[in-house]
Amino acid sequence: MQRSAQAAPGRRGLRRLAPPRPLAALLAIVVIVGLAWALVVPPWQSPDESTHFAYVQSLAENFELPGVAGRPGVSSDQNVADNAVGASHGAFYPGASPPDWSRADAAAYLKREEGSDPPSRSDGSGPLAADSNPPLYYLFGTIGYLVDHGGTAFGRLYAIRISGIVLLALTTLGAWLLAGEALGRRRLPQLGCAAVAGLLPMVTFMSTNVNPDALLVTTWTFALWLGARVINRGARGGDVVALCAMIAAAILTKATSYALVVPVLFALFFGWRRRPASERRPALKVMAWAGLVLVVPVLGWVALAHASGRSPINSIGSSAAHPFNTGQFLSYVWQFYLPRLPFLTPLRVTRQLSVYSIWLNQGTGVFGWLDVYLPAWVYPAAACTFGAIAVSALGLLTRVATRRHLALLGFFALTVVALLGLLHITEYRAIISGTSVFLQGRYLLPIVGLLGLAVGLIVSRIPARARPVGGGMVITVLMALQVLSLSAIVQAYYL
Repeated sequence: MQRSAQAAPGRRGLRRLAPPRPLAALLAIVVIVGLAWALVVPPWQSPDESTHFAYVQSLAENFELPGVAGRPGVSSDQNVADNAVGASHGAFYPGASPPDWSRADAAAYLKREEGSDPPSRSDGSGPLAADSNPPLYYLFGTIGYLVDHGGTAFGRLYAIRISGIVLLALTTLGAWLLAGEALGRRRLPQLGCAAVAGLLPMVTFMSTNVNPDALLVTTWTFALWLGARVINRGARGGDVVALCAMIAAAILTKATSYALVVPVLFALFFGWRRRPASERRPALKVMAWAGLVLVVPVLGWVALAHASGRSPINSIGSSAAHPFNTGQFLSYVWQFYLPRLPFLTPLRVTRQLSVYSIWLNQGTGVFGWLDVYLPAWVYPAAACTFGAIAVSALGLLTRVATRRHLALLGFFALTVVALLGLLHITEYRAIISGTSVFLQGRYLLPIVGLLGLAVGLIVSRIPARARPVGGGMVITVLMALQVLSLSAIVQAYYL
């Protein structure tokens, strides 16, 4: 009896660490679906996956960043594997040039790979389109790469993809925590929010391919949670340090994350203001030290990038020949979201409204190298669904009255505006400089937690008796969309 009594606190501690049952069930579903995506999508058939794999390989094999002058960007090992399945030939045109699934070609590849003179893994590390990207995601990717280091290029590619399931699960967890902080610890609203973040097909697709967007979505989701926590709990020291560390991780994943700096300053200010007046001055010292957690790693990357002769930010700049014109930029933004007025110079990059073609269609699901589509009826149905979510959530938000809730709304809104502003400025610069179209629907995935939060808010306002049905409908719709998406992949590449 005495031994049982002594063990009881330990068992209670373990129960506290265990995730709630709805979250555990959702994470199990997310992992299974993520594994399906990691294995079903053919090699190097996602945006820039070949370039990102080459970056990981450069770190894992040569312990150096890519971009070395005079060397090829892609190793012989990757080239031979790519040619064996015709990955580069099928990019953008899977229907006309599907992957090569020939057994004879597979046997020829294995014979060369396992022969006495296999293709080199270390003769790459040259210039890549991604060599200005910060290295954090690629360092994470080396873990999966080294797990199957003795295998083929395909084995290492799939190992990196499977490691992305960890990021997908963390994104799901981050959304659960975000809903708990913003809406209260109510399981069904949290489940709805987390399900959207973990089961939206584009999130699953990007998280289980070799691409820094996988880690970007995770870090942004946790940044949103920590920002809300800082506002709600008065900028406690541990929360401030964690938020600054998460922003540093996001910036070291992709330069897009510089957009988080202003919203985070907003969250820190309002969190600090919620502290008692007697605690504000000591809190400033803690916040200043926490700022070093953000600034030092970022400055370290900037210094390393300059020392190696690369730009720390992969961006499109203005020039004397193509100066930034504020009026023209505003005209471009108008035409992105609204029909062009007769007196405006055409600046639209798509036939339909760009907000529909890019944000909605591609955000709902356009896979491969933006060449694998869902059935045509899905996109207008998704437009109606997203519209209903937006109208319902905005209607519910009009009832918000407390300062804390208004500060949360300000933080979330500022995050959306900062991301959209950065993306549209970059796109506009691409247009005036004559380069290719920049924007893709996946660039909005970092704020998928806010879409989930809108769904969670709606679920929280459903009458209690019907709330389980509402939560179940959210997961049912997402799983149906997953089935349609995976079916589109199978049809494009295997049938």
